[in-house]
Parts: sequence; structure tokens; C-alpha cells
Amino acid sequence: MRKFDNAPDDLGKSVKCKGPEVSMTTRLYRFRPLWRLLDKGELLNQEVFFASPDSLNDPMEGFRDIFWQGDAIVWQNLLRHYLLCLEWGYSLVSLGGEDEPLSWKNIPIFNVDAMAFTPQYKDRIDKLVAAFLGNDSIKVLVQSLAARTYSVRREELAAYLQPVHTLALSIIQQNYRDHGLAKQTNPDPDTEAYLKRTMDQAKQMLDHVGRLSAEITDPERAAAALFMAHRHMIEEIKLLHRYNNADKPIEANRAFVLFEFPNEYVTKLETLAYPDWYTACFMKECRDSSVWGSYGDNHTAACLVFKVSDGEKSPSLRLKRVAGYSSGGPVVDFVPHTFQEVVYENKHLPVDFFRSLGRLPIPDLSRAWYTDRTGQRSACADDIFNNEDAWRKRYWDTFNHGVTRKLEAWHYEKEQRLILTGMLHDFVEPKSRVTHYDFNNLEGIIFGIKTPIDKKIAICKIIEDKCRAANRTDFKFYQAYYAQEKGFIEHREMTLLKFKFSQAATDSEGNASGPAPEL
Repeated sequence: MRKFDNAPDDLGKSVKCKGPEVSMTTRLYRFRPLWRLLDKGELLNQEVFFASPDSLNDPMEGFRDIFWQGDAIVWQNLLRHYLLCLEWGYSLVSLGGEDEPLSWKNIPIFNVDAMAFTPQYKDRIDKLVAAFLGNDSIKVLVQSLAARTYSVRREELAAYLQPVHTLALSIIQQNYRDHGLAKQTNPDPDTEAYLKRTMDQAKQMLDHVGRLSAEITDPERAAAALFMAHRHMIEEIKLLHRYNNADKPIEANRAFVLFEFPNEYVTKLETLAYPDWYTACFMKECRDSSVWGSYGDNHTAACLVFKVSDGEKSPSLRLKRVAGYSSGGPVVDFVPHTFQEVVYENKHLPVDFFRSLGRLPIPDLSRAWYTDRTGQRSACADDIFNNEDAWRKRYWDTFNHGVTRKLEAWHYEKEQRLILTGMLHDFVEPKSRVTHYDFNNLEGIIFGIKTPIDKKIAICKIIEDKCRAANRTDFKFYQAYYAQEKGFIEHREMTLLKFKFSQAATDSEGNASGPAPEL
């Protein structure tokens, strides 16, 4: 993967997006359910886990308003990329059937055009691409998309890919027959007529949308409404079809290739632009009862109180994890991670897909997306190749904007988050996203209103051992309670619960030892 000098390099050195500056606070709060703190060993091991966006409770996490607008070169290459991804999935189903679950993890979307391992395979794929891009309907579609004066959004692109998908499957099947990979069949005039009709309908839809700019003042908004309605209709038709055939359901892998592929492809395209990212969530306050009810597991959980280092604009927390690699393997060390304040708003920054392909190496990007078969370069490449520094800054500003925005409905969270990105390191496996904090940064723990007494004792015992090892006597326990006169959840320090260790008594390793905490 291409590496940029000022990329957010997983160490918290992120380029800051525009927005309100982070408050100069010295404490941040992290709610943790008891099963994570105790059963999973988070407290014992001093862990901070970075979660993937799809595991969070907001389906709009990291949403970006992706749009597509470009010349014939990039549109042709997008359809070519779609064809090759579909062919790869089709081949897996043809060879393996339903033996193993098929998903996007099995499709090499980053370099699918470079997967021709043998001359015979390359020859077959070249003929497949030539037949597809040489199809009159595909040529017309490419030219129509390139002539658009305003952008194509997700739902519209998915709508065009539906008929393209059917045509592509037909061409793939014929390619298999031509190369002895499938049985020969007689041409079906009805099928050919259906394919032409569906592609003609796509062209008519494009023409209709194209005329909107001359008929109304806000054609993009009208097109968005039109294709959102189209998407809803398609989803209902698919549900109805599956419902009516519930007694003979289609196999999962075949359903993926035959029906689910177009919509999921549009979603998956975003991974070509921006790296995977993961977050650890903290909060500026811990007084909201609804927060205790959700993140605090119905008020039974505990809230960790962290002391964080004040930076020039943002606080940070040192976490121990893989910080780099040497000849001896991964280098593990404490590194600072900068907190980013979540901004709550209902608008999303538009992202130009064809000018935001930041995850591909330059040679692959140029070959697979920015040049045609004759070597002519797309104008969409100018942003990168003419002024890479300016492009790079816009790229990371847009990335940070996307990972620090939530809808206004979540404003009560007052969230601060740490971000890990998968640009320089691979954090796909959950265990790779487990980091460790310095115990000295954990100032205290707040027990929820309904935290069971036995769980409090278990937590106290873990903290006692850690304080004994660190010779700490300043750790604080708090009890949450409802402050009726204020109408929110407050917490009071449990001043009788203190650790007192004898300075004279030490264990065999030299750690301070002494009596149990006094209540």
C-alpha cells in the first residue's frame, strides 16, 4: 500500500479536521460492561479495545456521502472492475458451490485485474473484458455517465448496476462456454431480448435524469429522491420474491452472486478510497442517565476515569501496542494517541470517489483506474499527479471528517474518540486491536447505581493488587447516584475505601505489600 508522510499513522498523529476544538480536560470517562471488565479480563490486563464501525450501535458510523463523476476512462474502468469482481465470485461458486461461505473477503477488489496467474487465464479474461466493454449497451452507458453534468450518488449507481449485472453474468457464462468451462447451449432469443430491454431501460433512466438539469433548479436532489424510491421498490420486490419462495430458498452463495452483488459492490467500493478504521470511545461527562442505561448496561456497569495528557489542542492517552516493525519482528511500545472530539451534525461531507482512491499503489492506480487500453490518462488523475501534497491534505481532512461525525440525535454522548487506521498496519483481527494503558493513567472507577456488590468486590481486589504493585494510594472509587435536585446522575467519592500499604513490607520482587483496603 502507498504510504503518506502525514497520514494518520495509527499512532494518534492524525491530521485534524475542521470543527470545534477539543476541550482542555484532564479527565475522560469510559463505560465498560462487567462482562468485559471482569469476564474478559479488560481491567486485569488494562485493555482498551478498538471496535470496528459495524460493531457500534449507530449504523451511520463513518458514513460518507460518496459520489461518482468523471470522464469515460474512469467510468469504463469502474465497469471493468465490476465485471472482474463478479467473474471472480462466479468462478468461486462454479468451483466450490456452497461448500464454503462466499463473501467480499474472498474477492480481491484491490488487485482483481492483476490476478491472471497463467497465460491461458489472462487470455480468457482479456476476451471477457473485450466482449463486455465492446457491447453496444455498455458503450452507450459509459458515454452517458461521462456526459453527466452533476454527480451520481450511491442509489443511482446501484440502479444502473442492476441491468449491467444481468448482462455481465450472461457474458461471463458465454465466456465459460467458449473456453470449455461450461456446457454449450443454443442462443436464447428471449434472453437476448430481455438483456437489451433492461439495458435500454437503464439508458432511458439516465436520459431522464440528465434532462432534470434543464427542467428543475435542484436536479441532484430530485435524482436522489427518485433513486431512493427505486431502491426501496427493488428491496421490497426482493423480499417478496424470497417470501414467496421460502419453501425452496436459494443457496447463500448463489444469492450473493446473482442478487446481492450490485448493491454490495457499491458499498464495498468505499474501501478502495479510505482505510479501515477502528475506535475506542470515551466521554467528556458521565452524568446522563440514558448513557448509563445503554453504555452502562442498565446502570450495572462501571465507568473508568482516565487522566489524559493535555496537548496544544487535544488531550492524548499513551497506549501500548505494535508501533512498528524491525528485522526481529513487531516492535511493541507505548505511543500517544490523540483524542478527537465527535461533532454532531446531520450533514455529511461529499467525497469524490474517482479523486479519492488513496489505498492503491500509484502503479496500480494508474493502470487500473486512470488510463484506458490505449494509454490515455483520465483528467481525474490530475488532482493526485499535479499536486500530491495538496491532494494528500484534502484526503486526510476528509477521512478525519468522516470518522468524527455523528447525527445530532447522539449529541448527549459528548464523545471523544481514539482512532486506529488500517493504512500502515492490518487491524482486521480483533486481537490486534487490543491495546494496553498505563495503570497510572487510570485515576478511578465509578460504580453504577445497580452494580452488584460481588462485582464491586471483584473490581476492588483487582485494583488493590495493581495499587500494591505500583505502590499507589491515590486510587479513587466513586458511587453513582441520582441527584434529584439536578435531574441527572452524579457520583460521590467513596472516601472510606482507601488502600494503605506498609512501606517496610515488601514481597520477594520488591513490590510494596500491606493490609487489605479498609472500608
